[in-house]
Amino acid sequence: MVFFKIKICKFKNRWKKKKKILYLNIPKNVHLSWGADYVQVTGPLGTLIKKKGNMALILKNSILYIITEEKLSFFYWSLMRSLILGVLKGYKFKLKLVGVGYKAKVVNKKLYLKIGYSHEAVYVIPKDIEIICSKAKGTLLLIKGKEEHRVHQVAMNIRQLRKPDVYKGKGIHKQGEILKLKKGKREGK
Repeated sequence: MVFFKIKICKFKNRWKKKKKILYLNIPKNVHLSWGADYVQVTGPLGTLIKKKGNMALILKNSILYIITEEKLSFFYWSLMRSLILGVLKGYKFKLKLVGVGYKAKVVNKKLYLKIGYSHEAVYVIPKDIEIICSKAKGTLLLIKGKEEHRVHQVAMNIRQLRKPDVYKGKGIHKQGEILKLKKGKREGK
């Protein structure tokens, strides 16, 4: 189901600034409302509210037209697109713990990580984010949420607790990440 299409119409208003009109096809189970300074998007996964900024919105026959200055047009288009996808499907990010004895578990909205330190690292999970650990070994983490930037920020905060080592490859990796390992001093001989 493709519901994101771009149609660009350029026109000049009386102040001689170029404007663009972009549009998004809105799915049936997503509801949009806006006021003077906010946009509210409601869908199966919940509600998201963002500041509207300098754009005009027109909803006609389940097509949302976005009218704004030419410089910011794709920014506002992608912002609205990410809000709609967030309440419709949500965003996911996978992390993998690589190392001997590296494990993770979630207890009471706290993520406990055994990642090679003398103590467990504890990460407090934000309210709008859900983290699921694999039950087999506890080495895979699935981070889910409605806002894309929030999911990626939480994933990078967890990754900062133990970045991948460039010599041995141990640490917290993004799913599918390929590390180019360096040679040690003695391996080159």
